[in-house]
Amino acid sequence: MRRLSAAFVALLAFCAAPAALAAGLRLSVGPVPTIYSGTTYYISAGIEKEDRNDGIVHHAPFTFRTTLPPGVEYTGFNGGWTCSTPPGNLRDVTCVYLTDLNFFIPGSSYLQINANVAANVTPGPVNVVATLESSEVPLPQNPVCGASPSVTGCATVVTNYVQSQLRISDWGYNNGTVTNGPVAVWTGGPFEAGTTQNIVVLNLANLGYGPTNTPVTVNVDLPAGLTFSSGAGSPPFTCATQTPVTRVRCTTPYLIDYGFISLRLDVAPNVAVPGPLYVHASVANNVQAAPADCVTTPLQTGCGRLQIPTRAPRVPTLVGDSITHSPATFTLGQEAGPVIVSYRNIGEGNAGATTVYLQLPPYFEYRGLFSASPAATCMSQGQVAAGAVVVCQTSGLLSGGLGWISLRLLPHAQAASPGPLPVVAAFDLANPSSTAILQSCVANPAQSFCASDTITTFFPCALQHGDEGIFCDGFQPFVRP
Repeated sequence: MRRLSAAFVALLAFCAAPAALAAGLRLSVGPVPTIYSGTTYYISAGIEKEDRNDGIVHHAPFTFRTTLPPGVEYTGFNGGWTCSTPPGNLRDVTCVYLTDLNFFIPGSSYLQINANVAANVTPGPVNVVATLESSEVPLPQNPVCGASPSVTGCATVVTNYVQSQLRISDWGYNNGTVTNGPVAVWTGGPFEAGTTQNIVVLNLANLGYGPTNTPVTVNVDLPAGLTFSSGAGSPPFTCATQTPVTRVRCTTPYLIDYGFISLRLDVAPNVAVPGPLYVHASVANNVQAAPADCVTTPLQTGCGRLQIPTRAPRVPTLVGDSITHSPATFTLGQEAGPVIVSYRNIGEGNAGATTVYLQLPPYFEYRGLFSASPAATCMSQGQVAAGAVVVCQTSGLLSGGLGWISLRLLPHAQAASPGPLPVVAAFDLANPSSTAILQSCVANPAQSFCASDTITTFFPCALQHGDEGIFCDGFQPFVRP
């Protein structure tokens, strides 16, 4: 009987331990994120009764243990546990939970173990192993570690080391055109000499780094002929020129996943044409240093290069279209018109303020405007007897634009008749303008920036004979001698 009792007791003891584990506690480890190098890291865990209805009160304390993977070092914890590491050892973490688990409180509060990851971890898979025990549910000497959640007292989770990196992903747009890749050729049209506020967008990508990897710094090196005007971005970047002034530095506290910097650049009037110009950039934070050889090796991580073509300035070119007049013959002593001076801008650039000169024949008087496009303000200069000059100021024409000025003129009785009398126009973009261009057109009206016309005149009989001119109309009665 004693032998039977001893065997029975042994059987009970054999069954009791597995039963306590099987009907005991469930250990959950996770999430266990990817382990990115050079930044912060965390592991989450928790415990709960395997069956809240088993009627068992699991008494505290509960002890959670894990050894952090190589290169991962403990910095602290969050949650209702108390955690610590041995002196001089930041990988072996022990956390204690001091609240009993029962039907009403079947699980522990949240546990998060915080850590830092070394910058030089080797990419690849790694296991995170954790154990749980209490005085009532001891950990077996050789626990079998199962996938999380585990009821064996040991859980294992597979994750990976991954190298964190900041990258210049591509160069952005101009008028909707995108250039792809960290080393790219600008496709938004050549940068024009003498222009301002040309926009270049630099796109950035962050893999792994977190808020503690601050600041994020982007250095942009500009070639001769390009100067920095302003910069902005998302997240907000602060940009400023450095020494030398060809370097622009933009910083932001933290980059989450993706961001961009929009740079406004001015182009010198004497920039090399047709280029190309090369803009180089690098990105860094407190762990990832900016490469020192982005110019020679622009494809390496953290570098970028943009090739930009250039072109000569777009300039306006004014040409004389025509001078027309109505009626075909001007009667001296009577206001005539209009005299219409037409011109156009055949250049690629938009014209600025324009001066239109009109050389009138002697004894032709300017009397005012009928109309003008663009609007013009005109005045007469010089003596009418010598041939006055009409000077009109007007705003510029757009590239391809057509302009005209329609004038009222009065040919005086002293004007030559029957003519034809020359009228010459000149179109000037110079500021200040000079009548030298008009003198050139008078000498050679066939030049492109000139226009000319000839006006036939009629000298009426009545105007020739003063008061006796009444006898020129042919209506006097015939008197026989």
